[in-house]
Amino acid sequence: MTNYIRFFHIETHHWPFLLIEALVTLLTLLLFVLLPLRCLAFFPNRGFRRFALKRRRACVVIFLLSWVGRLALLPVEPFRAPNIHDEFSYLLASDTFSHGRLTNPTPPQWRHFEAFYVLMQPTFASKYGAAQPLFMAFGQRLLGTPRAGILLSMALAAASLCWMLQAYLPAEWAFLGGLLAVVRISWFSYFGNSYWGGSVAMMGGCLLLGAAARLARDGKARDGLLMALGLSLLANSRPFEGVLVSLPICLYTGWILFRKRANVRIWLPGVALLLLAAGCTGYYFHRVTGHLTFPWVVYWRQWSICPPFLFGKPNYGVHYQFHDQLLYSRDYELLPYTNLKTAGDLFSEVAVKSIYQWLFFFFPALTLPLIGVIPTWRARKSHVLMYTLVFAYLGFISETWLQAHYVAVVSGILYLILLNGLRWMNAGSRDHAIWLKLLRGTLAAVIVMFLVRLMVVPGNTFPPNWASQAGDIPGFQDITRIMESKPGRQLVMVRYRPDHFWGYSWINNGYDIPTQHVIWARDMEPEESNLQLLCEFKDRQVWLLVPPEEGFTPPPDRTAPWDPAAAERFLQPYPLSASTGCYSGSVAQWSGRPR
Repeated sequence: MTNYIRFFHIETHHWPFLLIEALVTLLTLLLFVLLPLRCLAFFPNRGFRRFALKRRRACVVIFLLSWVGRLALLPVEPFRAPNIHDEFSYLLASDTFSHGRLTNPTPPQWRHFEAFYVLMQPTFASKYGAAQPLFMAFGQRLLGTPRAGILLSMALAAASLCWMLQAYLPAEWAFLGGLLAVVRISWFSYFGNSYWGGSVAMMGGCLLLGAAARLARDGKARDGLLMALGLSLLANSRPFEGVLVSLPICLYTGWILFRKRANVRIWLPGVALLLLAAGCTGYYFHRVTGHLTFPWVVYWRQWSICPPFLFGKPNYGVHYQFHDQLLYSRDYELLPYTNLKTAGDLFSEVAVKSIYQWLFFFFPALTLPLIGVIPTWRARKSHVLMYTLVFAYLGFISETWLQAHYVAVVSGILYLILLNGLRWMNAGSRDHAIWLKLLRGTLAAVIVMFLVRLMVVPGNTFPPNWASQAGDIPGFQDITRIMESKPGRQLVMVRYRPDHFWGYSWINNGYDIPTQHVIWARDMEPEESNLQLLCEFKDRQVWLLVPPEEGFTPPPDRTAPWDPAAAERFLQPYPLSASTGCYSGSVAQWSGRPR
């Protein structure tokens, strides 16, 4: 029962929005059931079908709707600032790649720059795969911001989903699936609105599934190349989850090609591209870790107690020098593992993980189309996909943590089930008008939920619902702007309060710490522990930052609104004692008064 308690405790502040979603969807369905059929004359129609039959055009339209539509929503739905540890790690990788590097040398006095999900030894790099940061680096290098890379990868993922569905469904239903993905995932979910990931894994899975179906049916070298591209994206974004979906698909496709005695010219280009990608991936791993080892494996050995799988063993040999690292790793990250004490706990853990994914991908408007599991399971050409989904699900529930961007690798299969559910409703409407009403009510509910989402925004939730937004780190944007605007090079010593929340990370630096305008470093106790750092960067102005936590004003009032003009009250000149005799830089000038 501990996992059920965990679920209800985490989501307590989110229930109001979930209830609004459910109520609006139910009312929409009820309205469509009660309305006469003559009032429901929309989709499917011939014009929609004729447009969707131009398959390439349909994919291009989905791409443009995802990209341009998200840009059009910026006035009412701004792109959020990073606030999750994972996002800052991805941004570090993007910054590294955009400057022509694969990794970075360990910075001097690196203990002061320890950050979550960042390797410091043997090199200074993100622990994550290179696929998503490469898209972000493309946006950063050519368009001036990594956000452009996120929008690009999400638009490509939506178009890839439409292309994949075209291999299994009539063109108009595949196009509808692309439209649903744009509204549900591209415009609002964290896949396309954060640096946390999801879009590249979704793209890789859809390319793999769509290319494998075409390769087995038509046997074209182009499809082999796209299948290899999908495998490469999965290996460099979600490697374990990628294996779960790739293994059965590759075995089945290989068996079909062998049985057909496929010409070597069909599969050789794809194999060659896959080997080239594997070589590049291995080279990247070696540059980052010094071995042919995944960076996340090296990070786990150095910094994480929690085993990645429920059947693993905790890494209790890790030593933390900062309290927030210990709190996160011991008291939070390890929670699903320590909760497993009985068979009932395992069952509840599986239930909680399943509910989380349901909330993201389906709830509430797309829950009814899940009846598509039945026709999808019955359809001969989708048997391998359903077996793959079952195999992947068993792997998913073995992971200690399971989030929506892990499951993104099977997004194509999930949307195939949804579209088959809608098709089943459409077929059933020939005998019972209620099915046609439910079909059109479901599509209307998606549109209504889109409009509701523009007006009602749920707060910071975990795990993130499809429509939720992550909360900002208190004062982060204002204080960083203040420091970036100061003339000369700056060094900020961050001293956390005793009640510091480990989720608020201020130690976030770029690819080359010694040369950046503002350096963010941990203040260590006793004061003498900072001496070598201050001597290393003695040409900088030094500040002490005691960042705000839950509120934005000094205690006891922690509920007052944030005043950007008062942000400097959290900054003080660093108290340079006589022991810092090597320091010859300028003492920071502070215009406010100490708290």
